[in-house]
Amino acid sequence: MPHCNYLAIDDVSIKAWLCLKHHRHRGRGFIFSDTAIEMALMVKGIFKLLLRGLEGFLNLVFTLMNVMPKSPTYICISKRLKII
Repeated sequence: MPHCNYLAIDDVSIKAWLCLKHHRHRGRGFIFSDTAIEMALMVKGIFKLLLRGLEGFLNLVFTLMNVMPKSPTYICISKRLKII
């Protein structure tokens, strides 16, 4: 049986996409949760995408699914990658 990689986006992951609490530091709070950044990094690893390609791919997937029109930008993912 061949090894298959797949990604499931369900209602729980959609609800956990946006960050609802402030990070308790000065400045602007996070828009996307750690779960969203981790999921984006999993997609990046599975499909071997660059960060700019990852942003476009996520926007395309969300547009086709009519789920959520907003995905993290490649700059957001790059900055949060250092924190997570």
